[in-house]
Amino acid sequence: MKTIKRVSIMMLTMICLNTYAQKITPVYSGTLKHATLDELDSVKKEFPEMLNYVTCYETVSNDGVEYQYSVPKEKGVAFTPDSVSFNLSKKRKYTFLCTNTQKIEITKDTYHWGPKSVIIKLPNLNVYVRLRDLEYAKKLADDMVYFQHMNEFVSVKGDKQFDSLAAQYRALKVKPAISEEVRRYIVQANAMTQSKNYNKAIELYEKAIAIDPTNPMVYNNEALLLAMVGQYSSAINRMKKYLKLVPEAEDARAAQDKIYEWDAEINR
Repeated sequence: MKTIKRVSIMMLTMICLNTYAQKITPVYSGTLKHATLDELDSVKKEFPEMLNYVTCYETVSNDGVEYQYSVPKEKGVAFTPDSVSFNLSKKRKYTFLCTNTQKIEITKDTYHWGPKSVIIKLPNLNVYVRLRDLEYAKKLADDMVYFQHMNEFVSVKGDKQFDSLAAQYRALKVKPAISEEVRRYIVQANAMTQSKNYNKAIELYEKAIAIDPTNPMVYNNEALLLAMVGQYSSAINRMKKYLKLVPEAEDARAAQDKIYEWDAEINR
């Protein structure tokens, strides 16, 4: 009897492993269909329409609970060179960072709706689409891949605009006070950093930058976090902006040395 039990357990384990292998088999991988900034307007127009076909489950890292949202009619889609955001509900907004490098894939749903739907996994968000709307899911996945490259398309123009902002900031004898909204995001980002939820902290710093793109501390803190999660190119970008805003900062030498270190990591 003992021998039979062992065989049965081994067979059960093999069945479970095979089932798991089926779960992670992608149905489709997002591809970069648009490779220049010229297509941005058409992608911006297409993206909100794709959200009509999704149901979103946001994962809260602190408790591991998923919260379901049906994207409202007023989607509130907003684009920056570094992020794309949209409303999950009337009170809840999701932000996708263009610095994110995870592979955007569509897989079979094995949890909520089963074989009748597919899932696109984004950072802290699972996006479910009915199987009958698979073509819309594919377009959505392609759009997310485009957003991952959007920073590359706007970097030249964006750098020129930031150089102008940085020059204006340096010329100010009295630097502007931090607004209450920006302060809220900074405090929340610091809290997420303390709890080691680095990706969420980066997301919050991005929100602060969208409101005030000339806060040196935000760029410095975000650069360090980006490096911690292995996004060295983005970390260099943020630290360079920090130095453009405050080139005479006491830690300017250390900041520049960090850039050299991260560049070495990229070319390792």
